[in-house]
Amino acid sequence: MKQSATKFPAILTVLLFGVVMLGCIGTQNFVYSKGKVIGPGSKLVYPFDGPTSLELKVSGNAPFTLLIISSDGSKELFKQANVTDVETMVKLPEGSWKVIIRNEGDSSISLDISLRGK
Repeated sequence: MKQSATKFPAILTVLLFGVVMLGCIGTQNFVYSKGKVIGPGSKLVYPFDGPTSLELKVSGNAPFTLLIISSDGSKELFKQANVTDVETMVKLPEGSWKVIIRNEGDSSISLDISLRGK
């Protein structure tokens, strides 16, 4: 009995990790990252498929640029530059889209990111 009781937390941890990772694989409808550090001149790219309503919540300890473009880069749907906090909803039309978060500064920044397609 004692041996199975010690395995339960390990199994629960693996299941929880699996559920969280499902939101971070392939084309996404969910991204969550707390304390994500990106260096100067770097960017993060997250793909999403439309149509969907995309809830964006991104905050950082220094200014960043957040934009949404088509997967081929030909259309810009949303852009906010030189911000430290973005909380909005954007309707993504049919197609493939990229959410890009860029650090255009000269030092690393820490970001809290929540992107959710609904």
